[in-house]
Amino acid sequence: MRIYLSNAGSISLRDPADFKRLDVLVDPQPQERLEQAIARVGRREDDQHIRLSPSVLRFLSQHAGDPEWEAGFSAMVRYASTHGWVDERGDIRAHMVLNERDDVVSLDDFKAAMRALPAGISAVTTGDGEAPAGLIVSSLTSISADPPMVGFFLQQTSSARNSLLNSGRFVANILGEDHGDVIEAFLRQPQGTPRFSQGSWVAGEQGGMVLTDAVASIECEIVCTEVLGTHDFIVGKIRKTSCRQAQPVINFNASTHRIAPAYLQ
Repeated sequence: MRIYLSNAGSISLRDPADFKRLDVLVDPQPQERLEQAIARVGRREDDQHIRLSPSVLRFLSQHAGDPEWEAGFSAMVRYASTHGWVDERGDIRAHMVLNERDDVVSLDDFKAAMRALPAGISAVTTGDGEAPAGLIVSSLTSISADPPMVGFFLQQTSSARNSLLNSGRFVANILGEDHGDVIEAFLRQPQGTPRFSQGSWVAGEQGGMVLTDAVASIECEIVCTEVLGTHDFIVGKIRKTSCRQAQPVINFNASTHRIAPAYLQ
């Protein structure tokens, strides 16, 4: 089995049923980010080795509790113990392997491709009427119907990040073609009450500000956050929704567009 510490921020376990090896594959990444990833799975022993927690390996395997897998895993740990690779805390010694192939597109190519992706526009809000915060996102997506969840990506340098994470709640207000002034205020005004100078806003029942004439307002409690590259993936469980008949707008090629009505054939 092999732990993979990707430079996207994710941690996974590859080949969980291969009990004949145990190592850690590491993408090239900033040292601080690498050390944070190592701390999530165990601890660094030296420049080339990491001590891995068996409980973390069980969790990442998604096979914990399966009798056949548990038998193979226990045999691997016993073998490691006989060779002195398990310390007094029960952590297993594993060799780090640098991933020398990490072929990705350039930043310019990435941006060009993403500009070609049409996406809805939402004003995500958090905080309360006295200290509101908000941002515009085009990454809001449906995740699950049972339980009902949505998610979006938040840049880690966003001025709304601390307010959002401290609050633990947000409202995703899906914007329509009449909300150009709201988008303009959110993009140009400083964080806080100035961003809410345009549009009809009221405090939501779950925390966060609700745009009363939004195409839809989705009030959520944050249930999961995951660091992925330069962004946090924020997942919220939906506590309340409200909808109205209106034409949405989309972001395409770095600008805002209306959706043309469909014509009957």
